[in-house]
Amino acid sequence: MKHILFISPTTAANIHKVILDELNVYQDSIRTSFLSNVSPRYRYKNKAQQFLNLLSKVFLGRNIKKIYHQKVMQKRFERLEEHYDLIFVIRPDLLTNQELATLKAKTTKFVAYYWDTIAFYPRKKEIMPYFDKIYSFDLEDCKTYQLELLTNFYFFEPEPVAIDKTVFCISHLEKKRFAMFNLMGKYLEEKQITYRFLTRQSKEKLKSPYIEYLKASIPYQEMLKLLNHYEVILDIAKPQQNGLSLRIFESLGMNKKIITNNQSVKAYDFYHPSNILVIDFNDLAIPEAFFKLPYQPIDEAIKKQYHLKTFVKKVLSNLN
Repeated sequence: MKHILFISPTTAANIHKVILDELNVYQDSIRTSFLSNVSPRYRYKNKAQQFLNLLSKVFLGRNIKKIYHQKVMQKRFERLEEHYDLIFVIRPDLLTNQELATLKAKTTKFVAYYWDTIAFYPRKKEIMPYFDKIYSFDLEDCKTYQLELLTNFYFFEPEPVAIDKTVFCISHLEKKRFAMFNLMGKYLEEKQITYRFLTRQSKEKLKSPYIEYLKASIPYQEMLKLLNHYEVILDIAKPQQNGLSLRIFESLGMNKKIITNNQSVKAYDFYHPSNILVIDFNDLAIPEAFFKLPYQPIDEAIKKQYHLKTFVKKVLSNLN
């Protein structure tokens, strides 16, 4: 029986769990182990310890939180087996060079997935030599660094529900996209187009009259059910991001229209202007016809290429 090690960040959205469940479909012939490359959040005992750590970082170059993470990862690595037929890691830049070298020595095939644009995490360039193959979700990064394209995916099978015409967005709020949320909210209000933007508050404590702030994260499966109730989804990509977000593929799987500022979507075979409106925040315009024209069904053979099952099959092809 083949044995693979899947390494990924564990997040509130539990995307790693979705992938792991699909890998376990092959459990009769492939054994899958999992390792998280993030540690539980470190909590200071009190304000005094937090202040002392600040002084330690400044004057001694010693960070209690970093030491805590290293100890957590060391214990996890001690439990690893001697050999794996395949090690597949998402966000390998979260691992140290020593950890990457240890993993490489334990596997026949060491494969990475860059689930973020390289410009946002330059360390991804430095660690490329460790891997036998690198996949990326970003089309331009694939061209620049000779990586293999592997997009995000959908897996949710929607049930028939009452559909709301509101433009809907649920997203992380960060400084890079905050102005775009405000521009879109202002534009939709002026055009009297109903909308609903949901987000958790950011660490910058950004405030906007156009956004509803959630007290807690919505579990991913619940969020997908929520998305299913809306006809038009809004996707706001960060500047320099060419990779397509999960939201675009979720919309594809649910047969939803989507408004996005990610120009790269036009290069994909599922792109149809009746379904996907590509906007420019420097000259924001949303034609009324986009809301009136019916959704154009996408050929199932095309959609199948972007399903979770295809994503996992591509990863497992590295066992051959």
